[in-house]
Amino acid sequence: MDASESQVVVSSSSRGRDADIVSWQALSEEAYKAFEKKRYVQAEERFQDALKLAEGLTTAKQAAKAASPEDRQDFERLTKSLNNLAALYHLQGKYEMAEAMYDRCLDLKLDLYGDDHLEVAVNLHNLAALQCAKLRWEKAEILYTRALEIREKHLGNEHADLMPILKNYAIMLRKIKRDDEAQAMEERKSRIESLVAAAK
Repeated sequence: MDASESQVVVSSSSRGRDADIVSWQALSEEAYKAFEKKRYVQAEERFQDALKLAEGLTTAKQAAKAASPEDRQDFERLTKSLNNLAALYHLQGKYEMAEAMYDRCLDLKLDLYGDDHLEVAVNLHNLAALQCAKLRWEKAEILYTRALEIREKHLGNEHADLMPILKNYAIMLRKIKRDDEAQAMEERKSRIESLVAAAK
């Protein structure tokens, strides 16, 4: 096979990958729209189809060894698809299915980014909320604490992105009658809200 024949093969493969990426994006967008309209059966079907495409793009690859930008982007699509399905299952009360998806997503993010990355904090926060739904307070607190630590490290102690964790953590603390700690979280969230508003 000469160089021109080799180039044709590479280009064909590239076109196939590009088509899958376009399809993944289209399916994800359809799923988001269905989700917003509370058409959960349709949303699940589209999210599952998008997940299959994302899995196909990462076949025979390892997230921990994803060195090229293309490989990393493929795994990032996979984490988004897993998270989307997890969020849908979470909303529907399908907690075991949601947890399996969140866990798989977290494992991939740990391989891609390490254990101290903002993307990891997103997943920890989601898992914490799920553990609260399952009344697993101790697990939830560990996850909230770690998610908060990561965001504080990267964003500082007064960033707006701390507020969702502080809000949900405080709600959990109220539920388990740790009202003084909850109030401290609520007051901290209010201070950050005031700072953010003043900066606009």
